[in-house]
Amino acid sequence: MSKPSALLRASVAAVGAALAATAAALDPLEFVAGWPIEAPAGAEIFDVPLTADVYAAAQSIQQIAVLDANGEPQPFFLSGPPSNASTERRVVLEASPLYAGNPTAAPSVGVTTGPGATSVRVTPGSAGSVAITGFVLDARAVDSAPFALELDWRALPQPFLLDVAVEQSTDLTSWRSVGRASVAALAIGGAEARHARVPVRASAGGYYRITPRGSVADWHLLRATLVSSTGAPATPSSIRVPPLVGGVASENPSVDTLYFDAGGQLPVQSVTLAFAAGDGWVRADVAASASPDGPWTPVAYGELFYALSFEGRDFASDPVRVGRREARYWRVVPAAPLRGQKLELTVEFPQERLRVAASGGAPYLLAAGTLTDDAGPDATLSSVWSALDSAAVSVPLATLGARRELAGGGALVAPRVFPWRTAALWTVLVVGVLVVGAMAVRLAREMRNSTS
Repeated sequence: MSKPSALLRASVAAVGAALAATAAALDPLEFVAGWPIEAPAGAEIFDVPLTADVYAAAQSIQQIAVLDANGEPQPFFLSGPPSNASTERRVVLEASPLYAGNPTAAPSVGVTTGPGATSVRVTPGSAGSVAITGFVLDARAVDSAPFALELDWRALPQPFLLDVAVEQSTDLTSWRSVGRASVAALAIGGAEARHARVPVRASAGGYYRITPRGSVADWHLLRATLVSSTGAPATPSSIRVPPLVGGVASENPSVDTLYFDAGGQLPVQSVTLAFAAGDGWVRADVAASASPDGPWTPVAYGELFYALSFEGRDFASDPVRVGRREARYWRVVPAAPLRGQKLELTVEFPQERLRVAASGGAPYLLAAGTLTDDAGPDATLSSVWSALDSAAVSVPLATLGARRELAGGGALVAPRVFPWRTAALWTVLVVGVLVVGAMAVRLAREMRNSTS
């Protein structure tokens, strides 16, 4: 362990110990559910992954706690996805066509012999036809290795499907294959849907040769985008949600409005529609909300969702990216009747983590879903961590065990406590009124007796 890492860990651990010392123990039965935390041995700081089940048990991060063996809450904060999450880098390169043609044909010689003479006729050869055999990209100035190429071609009047091969070279002489895929332009719902990404295993720099392997007339590549990543590719988590049956009233009964419950306040980054029959398409508006009663926040208008097979290959629309939107309920309003199409919603969310400064005794428990005010992240620990140089620290990742049902849904139901204080105040008030009334009656009688 490096000296800066040790100092950082010691500083954060000291802050965590001070914060934990001031926190009162919590009863696990104040929470909906819990998950045992299998932390690395001796780790003072570790990350805990958040799963869809945890989000489903807690309505927000404020309802989550990390408890030690004595029930004392340990300081933590939401650290987001792993720090090495990938960031895409895109470089656009113009394509240069490669031509190939037949040489000029040899002249033809015709000899005609007649009774009185012989004539010779020479016809010049016609120029050979020229064809485009491929396209070249000059990527010598690109210093990162791409994992995909996105092709942009000249528009054609008809749908097509085309196989393309991608090769790479450093000298335009020796070529090696780095990728192959199908690209297509499809006509769906009156709009063109392009599938233009070709995955590649390539190195940085050099040249790329894209060669069509098919017979699509007049297909011409204009440019290509090299897509690379600055970190390890981040694989988001996803769940597939069926539509709600009843329970949510549609604002317009004449429209096939669909509602979906993701089960928790997931930090959704993209959504898409899945077709139960495999193939289908629909154009729809998409909105999100934290409550089934709204208000609804639109995230997409007139978005085209589809899944279909074309010439033996399967194609599907790309997910709709929504940034980071914490929402449990989703509404889909199709532009036209679904006519029996069965749809499900697929939501993707990043693997966010809790960064825990553990100072108590193991075993630890991640508890979620509570009404106590002593749960939730610690702003002080988050501030200390962000103020220190944490780049040199490798934080180990803990794992979650099987879910344990604690208090269940009853943990989120506020108990009905008899309002003794309010009742006592009302009792005093009523007694006071009665005393004042009795005194008034007595005074009135005395005044009447004195005048008689």
